[in-house]
Amino acid sequence: MAEREQYKYESLIKVFVILGGIIGLLTQIFALAGISSVLTVIPHWWGASIILILIVGIVISVLTILCGLRKETKSGNEIVPFHWISFLILAILLILFGGGIIACVLLIIAFILALIDDLV
Repeated sequence: MAEREQYKYESLIKVFVILGGIIGLLTQIFALAGISSVLTVIPHWWGASIILILIVGIVISVLTILCGLRKETKSGNEIVPFHWISFLILAILLILFGGGIIACVLLIIAFILALIDDLV
């Protein structure tokens, strides 16, 4: 497997990814505590409990934070790879599981920066 080059704006991308994960985590914790309402795409009549949706969302938010905090290893066996496709998938999952639109926008910005950097 070829060794990945670093992104030109990797520190800025890491800031967006970590902030997106933290904001998503706070949104889900506030919704779980009953302080705010839960905005999720998955309908409640589908059979999914809102608590289950939020717990899965909290796990996804923690994985997002780990993606931003990870250190590059030679073997490439990270939990979540630091790649632009990962940012897009995590943004979609945060929207699906109640992470909020602000967390999604931050991850989409990181996705666009990494994609442009990868294409140039």
